[in-house]
Formats: sequence, structure tokens, C-alpha cells
Amino acid sequence: MKIKKAIYHSIIAECSNNPIESGGIIGGKNNIVTEFIFDKGTDSSSIQHYFPDTEKLNAHIKHWQDNGIQFLGIVHSHLQDGVELSFGDTRYIETIMQAMPAYIDFLYFPVVSQQKELVSFKAVRNEYGVNIIDDDIEIIDERRTES
Repeated sequence: MKIKKAIYHSIIAECSNNPIESGGIIGGKNNIVTEFIFDKGTDSSSIQHYFPDTEKLNAHIKHWQDNGIQFLGIVHSHLQDGVELSFGDTRYIETIMQAMPAYIDFLYFPVVSQQKELVSFKAVRNEYGVNIIDDDIEIIDERRTES
């Protein structure tokens, strides 16, 4: 995942300074993450699951589409020390990918750990369904997104 430095730091700050299992959506242009909308979710009492405010986030995605910004994925924070995907995370990612239009070949699903570490996972469609893989993060210079 290629991501603007400011957005990378914003994701870590927002997810680390709010209740665990919060998150948001990421978007951008040319498959570079240039946008992040934070979301506390709809169930602030849950420390086990992130329940996105889909009405709010879908409105942002629509606004992005109207302005030429790609929806690139969903971020959330974990209570655990590690940043492995849970069974629930994997099922949720598969459900999201199945709901996406066919032209969307992949989405990113970064996770923020308690140690303020961001780890990216990439869900890729294939002929058998969805493959979720570990994904490197490349923090890019702000000027690279200007073109």
C-alpha cells in the first residue's frame, strides 16, 4: 500500500487516541492513499469488534466518487498486541469484497496495533473468491500525489 506520510500519521493518531476497535475508510488516486475519514463506529461499548457507521462512511465514499477519489479500503484498530487478522476480520473482509462492484479488484485493510504500528493487508479478488495477503506499506513523499 502506498500512502501519503501525513495520512499514515493521521490514521495512527486517530486510531490510537480513540477507543479500541475504531477505524475509518481510506481513499485516494492512482492507488495512493491520500484520504482518511475517521469513524468511532456505532457501538462504542465494544472492545471486540469495529462496527462502522456505514451511513456516514457511505456518504463520504459517494462524495469521494463525485470528486474522482477511489475508495481503497477500511482501517481499524486492535485491542491485541499483535496485528493479525481475526476470524471475524477475515469474514468481514470477504463480505465487503463480495459486495463491491466487479471492477474493484482489491482493497486494503490496514490494522493499527496498541503499539501504534500500522500493518496492511490486501484483499484481492481471484477466480476462487478473495485472497487476503500481507501487504508492504510504502510511505511516500507528499509531492508524488500531485500529478
